[in-house]
Amino acid sequence: MNFSGMKCLMKKLLFVLLACAAAFSASAQKNVTYSGNPVFPGDYADPAIIYHDGWWYIYITRQNDANVWRTKDFTNWKLTELNWPTSLKTGGMWAPGVARGADGKFYLYYTLKSQIYVGVAEHPMGPFRNLMPDEQPFIKDKEFFPPKIHSIDADCFVDDDGRAYLYWGSGWGFKDGVCAAAPLNADMASFAEAPKDITPQGYFEAPHMFKRGGRYYLMYSDGVFMDDSYKVRYAVSYSPMGPFVEGKNSPILVSDEKSKVHGPGHNFTFEAGGQMYIVYHKHEMPIYEQHRQICIDKMDFDDEGNILPIKPTDGGIALDFIKKPDRRIVHKPVRVEASSSRGDAYAAENAFDSRFGTLWAPEPGGVHWIFADFGRPVSIAGMEAYFDEIKGAHEYEIEYSSEANSTSPKSGNVVNWKKYYSGNNAEASEWPVEIDRKIKARFVRMKISKTDSPRFGLWEWKIYEKMGK
Repeated sequence: MNFSGMKCLMKKLLFVLLACAAAFSASAQKNVTYSGNPVFPGDYADPAIIYHDGWWYIYITRQNDANVWRTKDFTNWKLTELNWPTSLKTGGMWAPGVARGADGKFYLYYTLKSQIYVGVAEHPMGPFRNLMPDEQPFIKDKEFFPPKIHSIDADCFVDDDGRAYLYWGSGWGFKDGVCAAAPLNADMASFAEAPKDITPQGYFEAPHMFKRGGRYYLMYSDGVFMDDSYKVRYAVSYSPMGPFVEGKNSPILVSDEKSKVHGPGHNFTFEAGGQMYIVYHKHEMPIYEQHRQICIDKMDFDDEGNILPIKPTDGGIALDFIKKPDRRIVHKPVRVEASSSRGDAYAAENAFDSRFGTLWAPEPGGVHWIFADFGRPVSIAGMEAYFDEIKGAHEYEIEYSSEANSTSPKSGNVVNWKKYYSGNNAEASEWPVEIDRKIKARFVRMKISKTDSPRFGLWEWKIYEKMGK
């Protein structure tokens, strides 16, 4: 073969290799699973995330009790009520902050009625116990820097040397926020030095600290949490106690009508697979009574270490860092019916669209029902129902059948219904209730006879072909 022929052959080989590489890349991208946003359903705010022993835990605000969501894969979630500070029964439980101390224990800082409490446990799910005697708060309201400081939103940061720092504070009337900070003693419930006012420019509340490249990044929220002025800012220092200078591009996360992001704020961060991520809340869309939902997006930096503007997404984050991805297979119905819906935004199909940001919500009153037809009998391994009020006292019954007196049956034409499950959702110990029962059916129907929620509905009704875990 002459030189010209060899050159031609090499070009052909190169073309084939490039085509194969492109096909492999496209296939890999196609197979990537995304978390979705919001990452789990329900009215929750003020997230704090921690990783332990293969599980991710997200603590959230839920007013009257303390709760944590957990997952291994950012796809399947379980909600559990924490023993403490729920046991105090005070209401007004806000803004959990969690950290693992140098001793390996887990420290939970919670706001209760404008005072900060601290608990400790051997495991992220507890049981927690109050570190202060007689269930007293660690930081009383206006104990430091009165009268402007509102003693809420504690965040604990543990530095590379094992020394811990606490950051907290807000303002009153949505103005004049104060950010206080102090190093903690080894007991994590007393200060090694007197607290300092380190308030950076544009600060109102929700401090969160992380370290990167030898610099300390203090993130915080500004604006009014009830509207679209709420946003995320950040400031930088070479010391955990400041002084802090507001960073380039700040604010980095703001309301975005096109992305359906309204009032994002009160964030936390984590790193996985070499990538930084931001966890935050935003308002439910369509907006409903100030309900908020938890989202996760990538957080990137420029070459100088400045945080780049956050790009909020519907898809969430790529889960390529998950070692054991979701193995469950969800059936998709060919037709869905319901007793009613509150309009197009709350259609019955939303309960089967694999998104936690869309809700089926029927009109109030009467017995509610939702029906799904899979087009043919299918093998069902189990089910989970994510109700609008995740832990709500919903009396419900699930039925199944494969028989109908019509070739194109609607719910009214299905006959010989059999009971699959019935119960009260609030009686569970974790949510959503997982029903592990194998059947074969073409049709399924859920009837809800009683509920204690002012708005009832389903974020998702997952009907599994496979329950692989």
